Amino acid sequence: MGASSVTNSTATYVEAVGPDNVIWADNPQLGIGIFNQGKSVKTEYKHRLPVRVGFNVAYRLTDRLSVESGVSYTRLSSDMKDGTKDNYSSGSQKLDYIGVPLNVKYRAFGYRRLSVYASAGLLTEKCVSGKTTHEYVISGEKKKHEAEDVAAKPWQLSVNAALGAQFDVLRNVGVYVEPGVSYYFDDRSTLSTIYKEKPLNFNLNLGVRYTIGK
Repeated sequence: MGASSVTNSTATYVEAVGPDNVIWADNPQLGIGIFNQGKSVKTEYKHRLPVRVGFNVAYRLTDRLSVESGVSYTRLSSDMKDGTKDNYSSGSQKLDYIGVPLNVKYRAFGYRRLSVYASAGLLTEKCVSGKTTHEYVISGEKKKHEAEDVAAKPWQLSVNAALGAQFDVLRNVGVYVEPGVSYYFDDRSTLSTIYKEKPLNFNLNLGVRYTIGK
């Protein structure tokens, strides 16, 4: 699920240096502070829906019990805006994660090619790359645009539980739908993500599963 937060505050007074504010010509962030001094300032974060793709293989231990693992890729995207209507900074943040899931599945019901099951496990992810962009606007005019790589590369751990239904199109290959819930632990980084804004997330997984074993 997506998430957003809005904070309102009053900008503190900033001392303008030099005639006609020429000192902040190369520092639009300072200029925004000068023009917004004493005004009501809004800070808004919008975290978009995470996008995740992956490949999983299940190993059947018994007729009802199996374990599953694989690899996943996740993109987290966020937008930010800070300031007033005419003087503000806005930007975006994009983070890429590579993860390894480990789940245990219990088949509760089966009829011909259809099976219904419960699943629980964990997902370990590593942020492998990230980029932020910033745009500075003063008096409605864009003053500067910059982009930089994200230095923090935290590990992210989450636990999950789900109920699912799978239809086997071949003997070892099935398509499944899996509504569930996940809880994301604090990665102790300074990054602002949907995982921190909403650590408890509901999700719906669709995919193809390959099963080996008995």
